[in-house]
Amino acid sequence: ADKVAGMTALYATLMALFHRERTGEGQEVEVAMFETMAAFMLVEHANGALFTPPLGPAAYPRALTPNRKPYRTKDGYISALVYNDKQWSVFVEAVRPPWAGEHFATLEQRARRIEEVYARLGETFVERTTQEWLDLLRSLDIPAAPVRTLDDLFDNPHLEDVDFFETVDAPYGEVRYPGPPTWFSRTPGRVAGPAPRLGAHTEEVKAEVRAGASSGTER
Repeated sequence: ADKVAGMTALYATLMALFHRERTGEGQEVEVAMFETMAAFMLVEHANGALFTPPLGPAAYPRALTPNRKPYRTKDGYISALVYNDKQWSVFVEAVRPPWAGEHFATLEQRARRIEEVYARLGETFVERTTQEWLDLLRSLDIPAAPVRTLDDLFDNPHLEDVDFFETVDAPYGEVRYPGPPTWFSRTPGRVAGPAPRLGAHTEEVKAEVRAGASSGTER
């Protein structure tokens, strides 16, 4: 919630600045965390509750089913999206799971039995290693990726290739920081340095206040 509300405050501020640039008029911007998260969560979960009368509860059943999670493999976990009818068809043809009958043939049929679908897929994925599944699923054009740990990110080949982490000298030694996740052709971002420690600028602020007071300038 802290991150989403902060991002919402950012784009709300940018919208207000754009309005000011177009009209010369400033305005007050207020971003409430509760309303932000209500809007954020209801994008998926409002479902049939938005209609009058309601067509169903405020919940997205496919997302809330307990079996909707990464699949365990022989040696780890994998995320795989065997979703539409084309993906399902090529998966079943390649893997030949004994449970994949006609009652799972279409997306509509699978949606009605989604809890069982995820459970059955879970039973199947545990039969091979993560890499074996990745090789197969990629050959079938089915989205899939290994589940990594947080520690894996620090040695991730892609992040290394794009120089994502930046090393900064700090009073307490060298520190690796995640770099900006965005790229700009004219104004690329960078990690300027470690965050100021508590009280790091106290004397500078005091000096500025004293200078303003002596010159009669309000600060």
